[in-house]
Amino acid sequence: MMIKNVLFALTFSIVLIGCAQNEDQTPQILTPEFLTEIQAQQYADSVISTLSTEEQIAQLLMVPVYSRIDTNKWSVEEKQVRDLGLGGIIVMQGGPENQRIRILKLQQHSKVPLMIASDAEWGLGMRLDSTRSFPRALTLGATRDANLVREFGEIVGQSLRLTGVHVDFAPVVDVNSNPINPVIGSRSFGEDEELVGELGLAYSEGLQSQNVLATAKHFPGHGDSDSDSHKTLPTINQTRKRLDTVELAPFKTVFDGGIGGVMIAHLEIPALDSTPGQPSTLSPYISDTLLRREMGFKGLAFTDALSMKGFADFVGDRPRARDALLAGNDILLFPGNPDEVIKEVKFAIEEGTLDSALVAEKCKRVLQAKFWTSAGEKFPTKGTVWEPEEAEDVHRKIISSSLTVLENKGKLFPITEPASNIIVLHVANKLSSGEEFSEQLRLNLGDAHNIKAFTVGKNGEALLGKDVMDHLKAADLIIVNFLETSNKPWKNYGITIEALINIERAINEISNADWAINLFANPYSIDKSWKGIIEKCTSLTVAYQDDYRTQEGMADAICGIGGAKGKLPVTPPGSGYKYGDGLGLDEIVRLGWNWKEKNNNWSATALIDSIVNEALTEDAMPGCRVLVAHKNQVIHDKCYGTTNGEYPVAENTIYDLASITKIAATSLSLMKLEEEGNFNLNDKLKAHLPELDTLELGERTFLQVLTHSAGLYPWIPFYRETLCDSIDELPVDTMYKRIYLSELKPAGEYKYSDLGFYLIYKILNEEHHHHHALDSISKHKLFQPLGLSSVGYTPNCCFDLSRIAPTEKDQIFRKCTVHGSVHDPGAHMLGGVCGHAGLFSDAHDLARLGTMLLNGGTYGDFRYCEPETIEKWTTRPFPYSENRRAIGFDKKGLNPDEGSASELASDESYGHSGFTGTLLWVDPTHDLVYVFLSNRTYPSADNGKLITMNVRTEIHRVIMEQILAEKS
Repeated sequence: MMIKNVLFALTFSIVLIGCAQNEDQTPQILTPEFLTEIQAQQYADSVISTLSTEEQIAQLLMVPVYSRIDTNKWSVEEKQVRDLGLGGIIVMQGGPENQRIRILKLQQHSKVPLMIASDAEWGLGMRLDSTRSFPRALTLGATRDANLVREFGEIVGQSLRLTGVHVDFAPVVDVNSNPINPVIGSRSFGEDEELVGELGLAYSEGLQSQNVLATAKHFPGHGDSDSDSHKTLPTINQTRKRLDTVELAPFKTVFDGGIGGVMIAHLEIPALDSTPGQPSTLSPYISDTLLRREMGFKGLAFTDALSMKGFADFVGDRPRARDALLAGNDILLFPGNPDEVIKEVKFAIEEGTLDSALVAEKCKRVLQAKFWTSAGEKFPTKGTVWEPEEAEDVHRKIISSSLTVLENKGKLFPITEPASNIIVLHVANKLSSGEEFSEQLRLNLGDAHNIKAFTVGKNGEALLGKDVMDHLKAADLIIVNFLETSNKPWKNYGITIEALINIERAINEISNADWAINLFANPYSIDKSWKGIIEKCTSLTVAYQDDYRTQEGMADAICGIGGAKGKLPVTPPGSGYKYGDGLGLDEIVRLGWNWKEKNNNWSATALIDSIVNEALTEDAMPGCRVLVAHKNQVIHDKCYGTTNGEYPVAENTIYDLASITKIAATSLSLMKLEEEGNFNLNDKLKAHLPELDTLELGERTFLQVLTHSAGLYPWIPFYRETLCDSIDELPVDTMYKRIYLSELKPAGEYKYSDLGFYLIYKILNEEHHHHHALDSISKHKLFQPLGLSSVGYTPNCCFDLSRIAPTEKDQIFRKCTVHGSVHDPGAHMLGGVCGHAGLFSDAHDLARLGTMLLNGGTYGDFRYCEPETIEKWTTRPFPYSENRRAIGFDKKGLNPDEGSASELASDESYGHSGFTGTLLWVDPTHDLVYVFLSNRTYPSADNGKLITMNVRTEIHRVIMEQILAEKS
């Protein structure tokens, strides 16, 4: 008996556990929050008891209000709110500040706080000028990222609240199963009901996290129509089974997820209501039985606008407002004359065709929603920003996550090979239409690539002209951008058949180049007309939107910056592609240009400007370049002042890097040679220079030289002997003898010196049998593979002098303006190439070099060296000494006011400064690259104000303060 009881107990426990597991697996059905709050219920009960029947009816009406500058109708609407007690308004076209003013005035006239609604499917920009239009739902569908869509919903919710709005008539959860749907299309997340439901719920959760009521539309599903309910009454001819599994499925998902609102569409759906010409808005079978009883929706039901032809032209003379309320709707949008509507509904109550209790029930729901949305909250004041800081970041993230790669033959993208000839063809009429793409491509790839852009017209008529064709014949890569598109299917989304024909002809004629097609349009535009292009192009990518952010995002993606992992949310008929297609592109290490920099709205920008402007005012330098990159994205990139008092500093201005040469050429070359087994830091100098065999200098090691602990004298002014001896130049052998015989201090004592870098330069020349071996090694092993076209020695041989900043008006040694050749006299005497000086670069390429170091020796798909090598060379080898130096690289000071870097930099950071007024600093801990380039030595090297004012370090301090603040 005992065993039996034990078995029974065990069996019962297992059953309970099984039941618990089943309960855990059952999706939780949520009731809209505004209906469950006790305070909201108490508020609604207290208010409704003070309202007359007419005022209760008025709470169920929402009229349109425009926020344009024209104020002619303002008084009429204010009177309606005051005298009739309207429940809410729908804000329409206008501006954000005018909308705030408009709403504030109306709220002041209202006895009960107004509920303010807006159609903001893709943000404020859907209705308000000068505000943000986020990508449409189809683009969100391509991301398949519910977390990102939820974040987007939060941003839209915050923006709506900041402009006084409590209800968003979004998300659209129609399944766009009809490609020629004239009204839904890109407003839908796509053709798959599960995806639409998941993203619709995520959007609504984001909105409602900000206490903005989300409204699923257009119930029971407008996606399979081929007509527009604004113009007529569309018919959805589908079986009930099909409606349940497709059209209604996303609505069920969002209803169970606790969405607060739903909008009833004007549709004729025989499978749900067989009454001929019956708009679903007026059908109790749809708006009540199906919606509330079968699908369990408990929130607020809004009609679509009762002014639309799909409703107004099909309801006859029946009492429209009464029948809409009877059918199951709670709030009537665009009801017509509100005074007449209130009278109509009140008459229905009096004659007994409408129950006053039904009106009171609906009114209570409205009041509960008003309490939950804080409809009576203090209004944002004039001048308050109408979107949160994160809006731009989320916007860019949506774009990069949505880009859908349909072809990428031979892994054309991302672009990795330097020095290619790229032609960009913009299929557009306006010359400015593709500027953002071209500029972003040039920034990303640098001058190592030859990029030319042509605008060929919407029909591609200029494509086959001689000038364009001559350039195409010399191209390695041809990129075609379809721009100036639209969301209108009846206009083929702005893609002309003539353009397709001309592109296909050009592809057939120019077969030696790769052709990349970028479609900045709805993917439905890809039809059978594209067959020839698809077969012969190398790449095809859909970008969904046609705006400057998307152009920049596309340029980033094909360069390996940002993502391109989108999937088709729909199947373009006749294209050969289907829902879910998308290859994705690999991300690679490459410096990108961030939106923050372009808009000059990074928080530290103003402070950096202030420091630089003060230095310019004090004549600390003629001008400078400041670039800051964080997490491989440039967030500050500005030119200041001039190069010589006359010509403005430009983005591509090349500067003499001076001692940055020690790391950018010498150290990096030796690091590579060490990895290859051709260099050893512990070797003594005499092992490579036999003439040092009997000298104490020969006992010193490379490690000691590179850490400035070899006891060498700081520098020797070789040029002075040419002045004293009246000779044109000092023999090279004589220069080295001066170094061999110079004063030598005990090894291990820290003393900054250039002389050891002369010796390293000489050793490399002799061992590689090359007069300028360092130039050759650094160029062929590093600068060229990285695509750093501006980095190198003797720039006057390669670049026009107008691009190079002069360094000094030398009245003593060279007796000329030093311009295009190295400023350092010793390096000049060696032909412009040495280990301590001689290297030139613009800011972009130097930042790319820093980015390679930051990312463990990798840039693009090119690995220069191993991460362990960089860590070894940039770490202090003598951590317990007073020597702050790494191997070749400088480190931040061990004491306050020491060194060029801010004391806020991490201990892992490293870089180098230059005599001419330059600095490169890399901080792995904070994912930071900082570049400062100037010619503070012009016109005179005696000008030390840049140093005494601590300009470079002060800017670094500001940068670090901002980076640290953003992390906290």
